[in-house]
Amino acid sequence: MLPTQPSTPSVESSSWRHLRLGLLVWVLILGCGFGGLISYQMRAGTAAVAPGAWPACGDLPFDSQRYNLVMFAHPQCPCSDASLEELKIVLTQSHGEIKSTVCFFDPDGAPADWEQTSLVQAAKSIPGLSVVMDQKGTITEKFGAMTSGQVLMFDRRGNRVFAGGITGARGHAGDNRGRTLVLALAKGELCADAQTSVFGCALHDATGPTKATP
Repeated sequence: MLPTQPSTPSVESSSWRHLRLGLLVWVLILGCGFGGLISYQMRAGTAAVAPGAWPACGDLPFDSQRYNLVMFAHPQCPCSDASLEELKIVLTQSHGEIKSTVCFFDPDGAPADWEQTSLVQAAKSIPGLSVVMDQKGTITEKFGAMTSGQVLMFDRRGNRVFAGGITGARGHAGDNRGRTLVLALAKGELCADAQTSVFGCALHDATGPTKATP
């Protein structure tokens, strides 16, 4: 009778099992991180407590011949680059039907270089766009804006016709419902008081740089 041969070790060695486990953990971590990023991008900011009509505001003259659009922005909000890009498209496609202003939140006690950001400089370079530094946030308060990227638009009689954002997510430029609604209103294709979510950093954060982290 032949002697019994020792059993052959499993092909899947202990080191291979450990490698597979490590790869699985890495995939799970990567998936969670990506999911967290998507969740952050799609998390809407606080909507404006906006007036139904243009408020008495000497710092922002009202144009009764055109629609009046005001975007409120935090000078150091990285998400608002996309909002500004969408606003450029709105100005180009509205063919002069919109008087547009960007109102940058400038709180009391802000550092001397508060407004020296690429976002402010980019806004100043857009033809036909008025740029206002809202010292102490008085204009922002009158319009009830709470989130960077908040857009309010009023018709020629001063009635609010739009409140919301013109991006589909935080820091994401591209075709979106807000931009479509604003242009439809300006072209007379829509008469309703339209609203969308606004995506951006809180305007009333501390005066330090706003961090775009989940």
